[in-house]
Amino acid sequence: MEQWPYKSLFLCPRSVVLVGIPRKSGPGALNPVDNLKRWGYDGQINIVHPHVNEIAGLPVTRRVSELTDPVDLAIIATPRDTVPGIVRECGQKGIRAVVVTNQGFAEADSRGKELQSRMLAEAGKFGIRILGPNTLGVVNAFHRFTSSFMPHDREEVPIGLICQSGLFLVGVTQLIGGMAIVLDVGNACDVDIVDALDWLGSDERLRVIALHAEEVRGGKRFLDVAERVSRRIPVVALKTGRSYEGAKTAASHSGSMAGEDRIVGAAFRKSGIIRVDETQDQFDLVRGFVRLPPMRGPRVAMVTLSGAGGIILLDALERHGLRSAGFSPGTIDGIQSLSPDWMRLGNPIDIWPAVMKKGMRKAFGTALRDSLADANVDGVICIALALDDAEQAHLGAEEVIQEVCEDFDKPVVVWFYGSHAEEQVKKFSGQARALTVSSLESGIRVLAAMAGYEEWKTHGK
Repeated sequence: MEQWPYKSLFLCPRSVVLVGIPRKSGPGALNPVDNLKRWGYDGQINIVHPHVNEIAGLPVTRRVSELTDPVDLAIIATPRDTVPGIVRECGQKGIRAVVVTNQGFAEADSRGKELQSRMLAEAGKFGIRILGPNTLGVVNAFHRFTSSFMPHDREEVPIGLICQSGLFLVGVTQLIGGMAIVLDVGNACDVDIVDALDWLGSDERLRVIALHAEEVRGGKRFLDVAERVSRRIPVVALKTGRSYEGAKTAASHSGSMAGEDRIVGAAFRKSGIIRVDETQDQFDLVRGFVRLPPMRGPRVAMVTLSGAGGIILLDALERHGLRSAGFSPGTIDGIQSLSPDWMRLGNPIDIWPAVMKKGMRKAFGTALRDSLADANVDGVICIALALDDAEQAHLGAEEVIQEVCEDFDKPVVVWFYGSHAEEQVKKFSGQARALTVSSLESGIRVLAAMAGYEEWKTHGK
């Protein structure tokens, strides 16, 4: 069978059968039927359970073999010893896509490895593809479908997620910043990261893919698929299991062998995948690719309220391969005219004396607009104050930053500092054309990664 039908069966099933789900439903039951109903899934829901007649208000069938209607996808959550036989029943009923959610397979012990091999052997007889085991499975907010037993909000945001742990699906708001389509490959006994990249990478509704991997397999196939996908949209990867202890634990978590990290790094670089080392960087960068225009070069303008902040930024630029933009003649004349005569400006642009003389909005708006208008500037990072509401009404610059950003096709990153930074970030984060970051260094890392991605797309390096 071709790849596209498999993608459709997993991500857009017209009918699903859930095997071995909890008998109870409602709050605290962790029943996937509740999630499907809450999301408004309009496909057919079948339930198989040997001991009850009804679950969540729906009729129950005793065995998969007794199903009467066609089924696209089976979700199996039964004890591990029963899974190979249920997969065989699925094959006999013409079901060609299966999610196995339970743990206890190759990641566990020798018995688990044997059961996983038997499960795959049964699947192979019928052309079944298996996602998992040890997975929360599939989420597709566009299709109103989820196989997960964990409750989560449905968001039609342009973010895809591929992971090897339910941690990233359940904690997606904190770790990724949102998602619309997810494939948790778990043990990746069959459907693997390459398949997931292939499937999600062709979805025109997605603008970025976040990837968590404990193991990367596939050799040339991985390189070919990853490069094709990266040419269309950025893939931001967090590869874990880099340390000796991390790699050892990965083997017991998903049955993965983490592999030689330097080889993985080289494969990522060749194929255009953007590698990050920390969860915060993945969170920032995914949001950056969704919110910001491309960073088409390494030249950065810095608008700061503090000379010390400018020095921190200059150090970070050098560490991450960016450089301070050399302004064109006349670019800073406007902000210079607002500053005291004794204040000679450059890049970074320290606007605090101008703020004291002409006010925050006038000074910030002038410096930011003129920087973005300069052909020698590829992106801007700003340092902005975060005060309480009364003070912010007089000294805040968030409104003028947003207004100016709307007029330019260049990325702007903002770091808020002060007594009410968290509140101001929450208010500002709803804006579409600028990105808030948790530190000056993280802002520079975002711009550097975005610039590197554009360089790779243009020059293949």
